Amino acid sequence: EFKEGFNVLTGETGAGKSIIIDSINLLLGNKSSKNMIRTGCTYSFVSAVFTDFNSSQTEFLKENDIFPDDDGNVIISRRVTSDGRNIAKINSIATTVSTLKNISHILVNIHGQHDGSKILDPASHIHFLDEFANNSTLIADYSEKFLTVKSIRSEMQKLTEIKERQDELVENLKFKIDQISKAEVKVGEYEKLKVASRLATERATITTALANCEQLLNGEETGILESISSLINESQILSSRFEDFKQVTDRLLKIKIDLEDVTDMVGKKFGEYDDFELSPDYIEQRIYTLENVFKKFGGESETLSALEQFKSQLSQIEDNDFELERVAEKYKLALAALEKAALKLSINRSKTAEKLSKSICQQLCELDMPNVRFEVRINRNLNTRGGNKYTPFGFDTVEFLISANAGHEPRPLSKIASGGELSRIMLCLKTILNSENSDCNTIVYDEVDSGVSGSTAQKIGYKLKSSADNKQVFAITHLAQIAALADNHYKVSKETVDGMTVSKLRVLDYKQRIDEVARIMGGVEISEQILKSAEELINNSKMC
Repeated sequence: EFKEGFNVLTGETGAGKSIIIDSINLLLGNKSSKNMIRTGCTYSFVSAVFTDFNSSQTEFLKENDIFPDDDGNVIISRRVTSDGRNIAKINSIATTVSTLKNISHILVNIHGQHDGSKILDPASHIHFLDEFANNSTLIADYSEKFLTVKSIRSEMQKLTEIKERQDELVENLKFKIDQISKAEVKVGEYEKLKVASRLATERATITTALANCEQLLNGEETGILESISSLINESQILSSRFEDFKQVTDRLLKIKIDLEDVTDMVGKKFGEYDDFELSPDYIEQRIYTLENVFKKFGGESETLSALEQFKSQLSQIEDNDFELERVAEKYKLALAALEKAALKLSINRSKTAEKLSKSICQQLCELDMPNVRFEVRINRNLNTRGGNKYTPFGFDTVEFLISANAGHEPRPLSKIASGGELSRIMLCLKTILNSENSDCNTIVYDEVDSGVSGSTAQKIGYKLKSSADNKQVFAITHLAQIAALADNHYKVSKETVDGMTVSKLRVLDYKQRIDEVARIMGGVEISEQILKSAEELINNSKMC
């Protein structure tokens, strides 16, 4: 249970200090790995309690539908299983890893030992300056306009390409429209033709059979219906004479009704078949024509849809000049808005660049670089025609330059800074950014003191300790000068329990702190003199 103030973590190399950083990063939404799971286990699990939120943090959490519990705590947990699944929760409610990433910056800021490599990349310098200048709102406004210009430019390029190929496209579309139009595709015709093709060879037999059926059923002299009508008349005469003959009449009437239905069906079928008075040669030629069109454009419905689409495209191309003129005007207005947003961003960068330079110089002077000159250089990014070249971050290029020695002009940071200088510059930059803009109350520095020693190391320790005013600051270090300044000193150690290696973390009391600082100072053999020096170093730090 970590306390406020300056918390220092020490321990032998490989003791497990990185596990703490990995665990915090996991809770902040960083990428997980199955390698994090202990051998023989099916999952890894990390949880942390965050509390004592300021008003800005509380408001931000509220905007993300996160509310502290009755004790004012936000409890985050994350489980990584051996099958690669991630289960994240906030106050026992399931959440997403992206949500953890979104809220991470107001919970913990981690500055790692490899952050120095970032500052060597000039492309990152513009982001450091923007963070210092608190340009997030201006950047969001610019980014929106940048994407708008990009979208309109893409639309305009397509229209320009159409204009350049207009004759070719028009000719191609007209050719396709002509092909389909000449085929005179009609809905349902193809299926009827296929049926007719199958029946064409049997046409004479079917026609004769249908005609004979109709003649036998409904012929004037030989038709069954005429005969049965006469039979019914005679049966009705007999029924008036014989009571039991009425059944015969009733049965004959029913037979007549059935025969009338049959006659109607035969007539309809004869009519349908007779309507298709097409020659076999015409049928086959028509099928050939339609199938050729369908091979190019799809089936019947697809071909008809393609015809409408081609006509629409042809109409659009014919209107292309007007549309291109409209989009070009739209692009001109969007580009003017983008330039205005980029200029506003550039002006704000220029205003704060000198302030950042002075702040870093002041802090570097305090870290044994008395003759340092630090410069934030802003240049206009130009295209080949001499106009502004817009990037996702404006039309500025930003680069940090430094001169660590008197009489030398500042040169690009990446070309002349030593490892120790980079550590100090990065530490100054991070502390300035945290003090200027950060609402985060917990900051972790992971071995940011690499490459320094002696009095410089002690001054870095003073800076880290001073940054812990009203905050919770952690420093993972191998330097005795920094460890001695701790408000709370924790030691990470590796042990073997039941055949399994584990890392343990414990808070040190006064005597244990002396032993640990002495270990850092003296190595393997700890003499009485080293113990006294360690105690003196710790006691002197209390006066800071």
